[in-house]
Amino acid sequence: MRHQKLLDAVADGVQRVEDLARELGISPSTVRRGLTELEQAGRVVRTHGGAVPAPAGGELTWVQKGLRNAPAKRRIAERAAELVADDHMVVLDAGSTTTLIAERLAGRSGPTVLTTGMGPMTALLDAEGIELVLVGGRVRRRRGAMVGEFTRGVLDRVAADLAFVGADGLVPGRGINCPSPELAAVKEQQMRAARRTVVVADSTKAGSDAEPYWAPLAGPYTLITDDGLDTRARRALEGDPHCTLLTVPAPGAPRTPARGD
Repeated sequence: MRHQKLLDAVADGVQRVEDLARELGISPSTVRRGLTELEQAGRVVRTHGGAVPAPAGGELTWVQKGLRNAPAKRRIAERAAELVADDHMVVLDAGSTTTLIAERLAGRSGPTVLTTGMGPMTALLDAEGIELVLVGGRVRRRRGAMVGEFTRGVLDRVAADLAFVGADGLVPGRGINCPSPELAAVKEQQMRAARRTVVVADSTKAGSDAEPYWAPLAGPYTLITDDGLDTRARRALEGDPHCTLLTVPAPGAPRTPARGD
């Protein structure tokens, strides 16, 4: 009953934790626990400081995904951008975290960025110091992603330094979890197109296999995530001989200088 009242309040537009606690006469910690359980059930999407109703269509758009764990994603993007040298050619996957990486590259001068995503494209459209290449194809609108045979064909002709790839889930030994075979195929091709694969995913994605399709991680890769990893996920990643794990401080933790690779 408490969860239904909480869900009703979010649907009515009361979306900040403090406001929900006041509205329902419960503690903020109880609200946070309830929102976490509702998110796991697919009923709400957590945002910084609260929640919004989940979309009726099931799969979240890339904009909606950007609201989830946004502070962690911003720190992941900052760390990822540090790996890019001015003479690099970089592949940016479609997605919320890769869009944040693009925003951090926008002030740079020199890198070439190829992207399959509408978010990164928009972020770099006016970045005069970036050579921007949009990999065409059919648009999967909810993800703002280019997919299909044309997209894969272009990527097959690319030799990039880095590929930054997002994930709905990541399981060592299995690969990157995706909601469609088209997205999985493009992610796999992006990883093949670069000398180094960097998966960018917040800690809630580690060990997640909620989606039905996979992009195999066939070789060495770097994972940039936040240090909110649970014990099981951390052990699995540290035990993966192909994985180089880079963690950034969880939101609210003190920042420390990034170490070299």
